[in-house]
Amino acid sequence: MKRILIIVLVGAGLIGLGGGGWIYYWKHKATLVPLGAEQPAISKNLEQYDFDALRLRGGKAGAFELLGEPKEVTILRKRIKEKVTWVSKEYRFMSDGKWVSGVINVPVLRQAQDVKRYPTIIMIRGYAEKVGYYPGSGSWKMADYLAKEGYVTISIDFLGYGLSDSESSDVMEARFAKVSQVLDLLATIKQQSFVDPARVGIWAHSNGGQIALSVLEATGEDYPTVLWAPMTQPFPQSVLDTSESDPDGGAGARAMIAQFTKYYDARRYAFENYYSWVKSPVEIFQGTHDVWCKVEWQQTVVDALNTHGQQATLRVVEGDDHNFSKNWEQVAKETLAYYRLNKG
Repeated sequence: MKRILIIVLVGAGLIGLGGGGWIYYWKHKATLVPLGAEQPAISKNLEQYDFDALRLRGGKAGAFELLGEPKEVTILRKRIKEKVTWVSKEYRFMSDGKWVSGVINVPVLRQAQDVKRYPTIIMIRGYAEKVGYYPGSGSWKMADYLAKEGYVTISIDFLGYGLSDSESSDVMEARFAKVSQVLDLLATIKQQSFVDPARVGIWAHSNGGQIALSVLEATGEDYPTVLWAPMTQPFPQSVLDTSESDPDGGAGARAMIAQFTKYYDARRYAFENYYSWVKSPVEIFQGTHDVWCKVEWQQTVVDALNTHGQQATLRVVEGDDHNFSKNWEQVAKETLAYYRLNKG
């Protein structure tokens, strides 16, 4: 088999088109809920982010620049005495006229006859607070693990994070636009001399999971994908379910969704309605003691993908949490084996 290029998606702050990211969205709505007089109304141009529009849009290759050393990640590596055998840089690329940053790891050529194009993984992190955020947050450890095994790993910060330009003031647009940013990263990175465009894959954690699934649906391409505890509760019901414990009893969430559905058909923004577009193998890891995500959610996703003829599997990790703190090394090892089996 061909080896796969794995792009590691640094999980987005909020999940792409699905609803799982709303768990955190509404918990931090002091800065996000657009219901006060000072907040903008929902945009009337969000049709560009529904799945039909994203599929027509595709990815747009743009400028790509390598920057300096990822200082915060370097400090973390020293603390655990990680020996870096690859080149690690912050980077930025252009998406819809704005710079989006992240961290990239590239293997070092050891001999003249070594290949110059590597399998690559885009990494999508889970939710992250903007205060204290640093490029590579949420995915650097797994990105390093794969880099040691010869993969280019690319973590994406998304607009509003790291060294990126600001995100939209419309929280719905900021949420939906994350998928198009990944589409543009895919198109851009495939043009780089050190990347094998035929060997690209995706890794995502938590809220990044729905972004990854949305990307697979929008592209219809073969990007072998591993999801760690993805947020896969359907949209927009997830918004309502996860907002009931808010101080306002979920009133803000209900008003937001009511405003959104007044202008848009929510079904056109929900990843669970487009499984038939997926053409990539998908493996999901889910812990049984995860307080954020449920095994049954992942089983629903896997069953739906299999029904549509896709190769999808669920790996249940007994007794583990949202971050696989008890079995991290084993889950990482099995993730690597999955990429190698699927063109990696």
